[in-house]
Amino acid sequence: MNEDVCINESLRQKILELLNKTFDYDGATHLLAVAIRKVADGAFTEETILRLRVAMTYREGKSINPYWDGTEIDIILKGEHPYLLNEQTLADEPPMIEGSPNELALEWVSALATPLWISNEVKEAALEELELLKAMEVTQLKSTEDPFEQ
Repeated sequence: MNEDVCINESLRQKILELLNKTFDYDGATHLLAVAIRKVADGAFTEETILRLRVAMTYREGKSINPYWDGTEIDIILKGEHPYLLNEQTLADEPPMIEGSPNELALEWVSALATPLWISNEVKEAALEELELLKAMEVTQLKSTEDPFEQ
């Protein structure tokens, strides 16, 4: 049943709060991007299992570390309340991605689903990457022009 999830703003905030409580317990962790996908729907209960793909990094003073780690976690929704499904697995397993440049965070979380949340740092990095790609495309077009055209 892998499908995108449409959630309201209240539930979105509750999920982000759960992630902050889980990962940013000491104030040094910074969420970069989060995507969410439905894994299972409780046929006989009002519980839904969701998979979150989370890219995060650390704060170093006022600056954000340029490299991120990524992991997937499962949460269960009981009505409008999200809970970690298996906290022990989260504690025991290493991140899926370690030390990747921040500009790749959006691409990685988006491979799971449309992002639920994107930090300003990732938005800026994505725009810079887009501008770089456009500049490279213009340069490539100029280099393929016929030098004897004039």
